[in-house]
Amino acid sequence: MPAIFVSFNNATYTKQYLCPIFLIMYMAYTKKNGRPHYVLRESCILNHELGFKDIFNIGPDPSVFIKYIGCNAFYFDEDMEDAVSNCAPNYNSDALEDIFWPWVRPDVKRAVDTFRNRSNNHSRKLTDLEKEKITTQVHGFDKRRAHFLKFGNMDQGPIENMPPVLFKSLVQKSRDEIEQNFMHQEYALKSRDLKTYVYTIFNLQRFFKSFMAKRMPHALDQEKVDAFFIETLCEINTALFNNGQALDEYMIRYAIMFFDHQYADSTLLDDFSNAFMNRHRSFKAPPPKETISQKKALKIFNITQAKFKTLTKKNLTKQYRGLAQKFHPDTGGSHEKFVELNSAHETLIEKIRF
Repeated sequence: MPAIFVSFNNATYTKQYLCPIFLIMYMAYTKKNGRPHYVLRESCILNHELGFKDIFNIGPDPSVFIKYIGCNAFYFDEDMEDAVSNCAPNYNSDALEDIFWPWVRPDVKRAVDTFRNRSNNHSRKLTDLEKEKITTQVHGFDKRRAHFLKFGNMDQGPIENMPPVLFKSLVQKSRDEIEQNFMHQEYALKSRDLKTYVYTIFNLQRFFKSFMAKRMPHALDQEKVDAFFIETLCEINTALFNNGQALDEYMIRYAIMFFDHQYADSTLLDDFSNAFMNRHRSFKAPPPKETISQKKALKIFNITQAKFKTLTKKNLTKQYRGLAQKFHPDTGGSHEKFVELNSAHETLIEKIRF
């Protein structure tokens, strides 16, 4: 399933957010008669709550609405743009480029991607108010999903203490758009990781005290794990979709992930083994480099002990350069003499303080 991109259109305000709420247009992936189907939707305020409305019915293939001219130029179907502008009068026409980008021809992507990324690379530091809103408004289930998909860790620690910037993409969006974004990201998960992912995001480890709950869920009592999963699944379904009678379509996919897959092979025993060997492995220091005595080094430089006491590093280096030209193999010297000179220089330079 292609990526889902969002764009910010017209803004409104509500008492709940105390800040602008942007009407957001996005591409929604659905199924119609069992086949992939796409719809342009917009997150918006409905009955004083964030909801969504359909903007334009795309169909099974968004690429048919992209028209190409020349080598690297493209535009969008005019009838579609007219229909979208009528449903969302204040929409930004450039937003369609972000939304349809996954379906642009690969050769055109390669040609313009560098310039596109430069123009879109803008970041802004969150204000204290925005951080507070993110912390309080983003559901824990969404936070756990975002954390796992970014870091891949079963042990998420105190998720509430994570930096708000990690979850900033989860605010000012309808539940439908949030689920569409997660659905896209989950598409990148490997089959062997799906059950572990569901186990983690539903925070099933909280029901067990064993240390294995965060590392080896397959070692737990699976009947209990299944029961806790069903219980938590129903709770989250009610909290997010206000439906206590049946599972929402967006939640059904997690039941399929959980019951139709196995846990990935654990490396816990290997980790214990490697840690044990590392703790008991003995290390030997490398043999010291061969050095020459100070007496011999002074002889090579033709310096007396009394003169050496008054010598500076700068004067020693100057004398070393002169001798290096004499002993270097390229100027008629020998390799052995040159190596010996370098060793003598290292010995003496370490003894000089200034």
